[in-house]
Amino acid sequence: MCLLATCIFCAYSYARLHLQSVERGWRYRIMKLFIGIDSSQKNNQCCIVDHNGNKVSELRVSNDLPGAQKMQALIEHKASEFYVTELKAATEASSMYDFHILEFLSGSQTLTKYNLKLYRFNPRLIKAFKQSLKIRDKTDPNDAYAIAEYLRFQSEKAEEYRAKLDHLPLQRLTRFRCHLVSQLVRERNYFLNQLFLKFSAFSKVKPFSDTFGATALAVIEEFMTPDAIANADDEELIQFVIKHGKNQFPNPEEIVKELKYVARESYRLRPQLAESVHRILCLSLSNIRALKSSLKELDDTISKQLNAFSITLTSIKGIGTVYAAGIFAEIGDINCFSSESQIARLAGLAWIRHQSGNFEAETRRLDKQSNKYLRYYLVEAADSLRRHNPEFSAYYQKKYAEVTKNQHKRALVLTARKLVRLVDYLLRTNKLYQPNIILT
Repeated sequence: MCLLATCIFCAYSYARLHLQSVERGWRYRIMKLFIGIDSSQKNNQCCIVDHNGNKVSELRVSNDLPGAQKMQALIEHKASEFYVTELKAATEASSMYDFHILEFLSGSQTLTKYNLKLYRFNPRLIKAFKQSLKIRDKTDPNDAYAIAEYLRFQSEKAEEYRAKLDHLPLQRLTRFRCHLVSQLVRERNYFLNQLFLKFSAFSKVKPFSDTFGATALAVIEEFMTPDAIANADDEELIQFVIKHGKNQFPNPEEIVKELKYVARESYRLRPQLAESVHRILCLSLSNIRALKSSLKELDDTISKQLNAFSITLTSIKGIGTVYAAGIFAEIGDINCFSSESQIARLAGLAWIRHQSGNFEAETRRLDKQSNKYLRYYLVEAADSLRRHNPEFSAYYQKKYAEVTKNQHKRALVLTARKLVRLVDYLLRTNKLYQPNIILT
């Protein structure tokens, strides 16, 4: 009996040791960990999965430096525990909320030995992928898990996040310029809407070629109601136009006649409402002037920062330093793109094909899921080129004449697409622009 019991105990001990060794071996075989990070203004939700999609750990930390350090410590602990040789972490682009954690992890010395790679995904991709996971609840832990799983399947094809970019300060300025321009356009449109209340016939008659010219704005600010213009002395009005127009108008008498006509044709507002509208117009005009002043100051700053980079985009006739800076700031290192078609897809200057069976759609729509800032600067630069560059002007006119619908918009985006090829060539070769250059 004693011998039998001893044999059974030895067999049990051997089996137990074998299971432990198998378990340790399973851990040793985990060569990669995938980390999904769901960022918000207050918190970062972290989920770590292995190569089989099993959850290894979860953590919720505050979106600040101490919280990032806690996340780094957890990742390092799990990487050491499972003898990981490669780490991959990803966030979804959540405004600027994921910027700090990505930059912090990219500069982590403790995670460098694990060959850390970072990625930043479009939220549309994560949302579509979650449907395949059959996750119904919308929670931060579920979002972090979905990011980690998407990273596990797509990391080999995805483009790595580029941290510590030299052109990032310039990019912040050029993107802020887009914001300022949109604010200025919005304020000008609001001003014109209020102007219709004050002088309803002003936009129809157009006594001045530019509603936002100095003389036109002086008239709007000086005269509160149409009756004030109608009752004003003609000679005084003529002198008013000459003074504010700096004697540049060839026929101020005709302008005064048109102003009188505007006064006769416009609706009348009751005095209290007229006073309110007049005050709104004056304040809105102050906003417009402030925005234009900020835009001018910003353009000077952008031009100075662009001098730190050796690029030849400004050698293209029709592209100034601001448009060149905006294009370069979004592209950055040209070697990150294998071809100019990749830049075009990034800018949304690519047309989606629609084909099924024997059907092939003739009309193709632009891909709008792209970098709106790069598209903005390319299209604005193309609009400038069609007016100042003979080569691009001829191309624009050619495309304009090909169709009868949406002529300007179609010709403009096609001109922008042509510009992409030139931008790619000049950034790669760092050569000066030559008209009718053959792009290779």
